[in-house]
Amino acid sequence: MDRKLYPVEVTLGSNKRPYSPEFQTQDEFKDGWKRVLLMAHGKADVRCTCPGDGEKRLSIHSRANSDRFHLARFPETGAEHSEDCVYYGVDPNMSGLGSYRRGVVQELDDGAVKIKLKVGLQQRAAVAPQDSENSGPAETKAGTPRPRSGQASMTLLGLLHFLWTQAGLHTWAPSMEGKRNLGVVHHHLMRVAMSTYAGRVRFSQNLVIATPSASGQQAGQNKAKSLDAITQRRRLVVVAPLAQHQEGMDGSSILPIAGFHGIPHLAVDDAIWASIERRFAREIDAWRAGNPIIAVAQTDPPRSSGGSMRAQVVDVSLMQITRDWIPVDSGYEALIAEKLVAEKRRFEKPLRFDAGEDAVFPDFWLRDLAVPAPLEVWGLSTSDYQTRKKDKAAHYDETYGAGGWWSWNAAIGDPVPDLPQPGQ
Repeated sequence: MDRKLYPVEVTLGSNKRPYSPEFQTQDEFKDGWKRVLLMAHGKADVRCTCPGDGEKRLSIHSRANSDRFHLARFPETGAEHSEDCVYYGVDPNMSGLGSYRRGVVQELDDGAVKIKLKVGLQQRAAVAPQDSENSGPAETKAGTPRPRSGQASMTLLGLLHFLWTQAGLHTWAPSMEGKRNLGVVHHHLMRVAMSTYAGRVRFSQNLVIATPSASGQQAGQNKAKSLDAITQRRRLVVVAPLAQHQEGMDGSSILPIAGFHGIPHLAVDDAIWASIERRFAREIDAWRAGNPIIAVAQTDPPRSSGGSMRAQVVDVSLMQITRDWIPVDSGYEALIAEKLVAEKRRFEKPLRFDAGEDAVFPDFWLRDLAVPAPLEVWGLSTSDYQTRKKDKAAHYDETYGAGGWWSWNAAIGDPVPDLPQPGQ
């Protein structure tokens, strides 16, 4: 989602002064704003005036090898800002983002984020050519396993959840209706990648994203990065919707994606398909039934042959979405997401990242209430699930009160209850 800049207050000694968004950004005030930041650097207290809760302190940073300055939020304070503020960041405790070990997701002082990936983005030429050609990386050919709690690195599925969350695509407000499409999604995911580092590497140089048009900047950037990956031996990460399912797509030698412009042909072998079928059986079934599915694929460095590019896929993860690009974990959840959109509600879908099954967070957060309320969709009837359901219900009762959360027992065919009214 697009966010806006609010006025900031700069306090130096006993002098407090506000500065408007226009003063911070327009060329006619550029020199004046630079003087303010130069004088305040290391001495003043700077705060954002957005309507969020908390201190909302900002820090002043100078760019390396220049005399330019900029503001950034303090690390781990993003949730203090309002959701429409440029300094907003998700509260990690409201999703699986909070389940990583310290250092896997690290906010830097300048507002960028550093992540620790399970598989690196640079292929090292340390293996003899005959070995690498014949066998490939055995640990990745089997696919990344479904994550367990407290992992010390981010898997491919966790990376997709990270990008989607940081881009705000897991949230919905009535003002977003009709404004999401593949080009918009590409723009917001790339915006996140530009300020994300995997180790010392800016992630955007390895990321290619589906785009609706063969002409234009997005397709051109995909092609340029893919060509660069050939010479620099970079692995690519590809984010794209699966093409609408047709007979024969399952098990094909090329991953069937939509919006492939500028992206190498993604070669998939039988082991990768078997891994996808095993780990993402529900998503594959949803794809076959005509539902939209997002794929994230990691590849070996691409190769060029006969005027086309080809990259061997080493891992794939899948995520179901609605027609409004909201992630869901079941058909029941998709129904509730569509109901929330139709009723013009403001909500978000907390993603699991790499959290284990013991992590407790709801299927949705309803955010247009006085206090955000958990929404739970009970979709299974197995004994293990019923035990888990009982534990979660007890947790919600204790945390939010018996009337402070909502649930639908879809597994037994109950009708969908009315949602809490906005502002309650």
